[in-house]
Amino acid sequence: MEEEKSRLARLTAILTQLQSKRMITARELAEKHGVSIRTIYRDIRSLESSGIPILTHEGKGYSMMHGYKLPPIMFTEEEANALITAEHLINKNRDESLVSYYQSAITKIKATLQHNQQSKTELLASRMQIRNNSEEEKTSNYLIQLQSAIANYTLHKISYLSLDGILTERTIEPFAIYTTKGNWILIAFCRKRNDFRAFRLDRIQTLSSLATLFEPHNMSLEEYLEECRKKYFSTPDTPLTEPNPSLLSNHKNDFMQTVKIEPFHMLGISIITSNKDGQALKEIGDLWGRFISENISGQIPNKVDDTVYSLYTDYEGDHTKPYRVILGCKVSSLEDVPEGMLGRTFDGGNYAQFTAKGNLNEGLVGKKWFEIWQMDLNRAYTADFEVFGEKALNPTDAEVDFLIAIN
Repeated sequence: MEEEKSRLARLTAILTQLQSKRMITARELAEKHGVSIRTIYRDIRSLESSGIPILTHEGKGYSMMHGYKLPPIMFTEEEANALITAEHLINKNRDESLVSYYQSAITKIKATLQHNQQSKTELLASRMQIRNNSEEEKTSNYLIQLQSAIANYTLHKISYLSLDGILTERTIEPFAIYTTKGNWILIAFCRKRNDFRAFRLDRIQTLSSLATLFEPHNMSLEEYLEECRKKYFSTPDTPLTEPNPSLLSNHKNDFMQTVKIEPFHMLGISIITSNKDGQALKEIGDLWGRFISENISGQIPNKVDDTVYSLYTDYEGDHTKPYRVILGCKVSSLEDVPEGMLGRTFDGGNYAQFTAKGNLNEGLVGKKWFEIWQMDLNRAYTADFEVFGEKALNPTDAEVDFLIAIN
């Protein structure tokens, strides 16, 4: 009897999943319900024999016949609670359009709840509080319109106010959107710059559809972020191919000079990582991807210039132990540190300076670090850094300076 109840619950869930997605595979269903793919095949045949019009797409999956809908299925108490929790979270969102449309949708959903469920969800709602954005600040009203533009490949025009107070007109091809630190970020192809750019929705002053379709970009969001990582990829990690030891012994001190670095302030985003098992390879790459896609450089106040520094500090030992990475720019003051950023003051000191030239996408930085590790340097392990100035703007023919603290 219990087995029959379990199968009935699974069949009901499969029906819901078929209606909620354009197509779903047997493997997805099997993993979802913890059964074998053969069991899912039997379940699908049972549903078909009961008159449910399920279409089988060979090698792809299953879908429900277009236009066929079953009456709404009642929510469990736990599902209803999850919806109420989501309502509280979304009400604190800073985009007005998301809050408005969700309220409209949740009202319709609440209408399907049973009477005793409505009483319980109302009680739960009165006993829940979300403290993010407690001031109910609404900074944008474009999220839903931009989501539609992404789904329908609609060209849009925006007026955009940068953090430097510069207002520009852009024609954009919306590509993807994400949220971080309470702000929504749009990734779009900017026809003015002829490249992808990241736009904070709270900096968009006006948004209008041009009622013109653009050609979809043939890549995923993950592929875009990976390209961002590659563009300025840098990590003190072992390269796949180790340099020739004899070459190192002959040239390890070429292009090296000792310099005195004066104290300075730096502001940027930060992680703690380690070179062990390739951890830094991924995590620093992700940090670069975030730095570029979120235009962190453009959000740093009191910036001295546009030179980007990748700084390594807070060493727990030598280069084999954990350390902190700060990716950012020099600043004249740390009086204003935006939420999510880290400001640090460094004492400066004596440094060995090296220069690496070549293709960043081919592990230029990692190979240089491997060379540095082999050198007989009296390292201080206080704060080492890479400098990405104007000569590093072309990633295929870049020039990067390495400053290594020495005693």
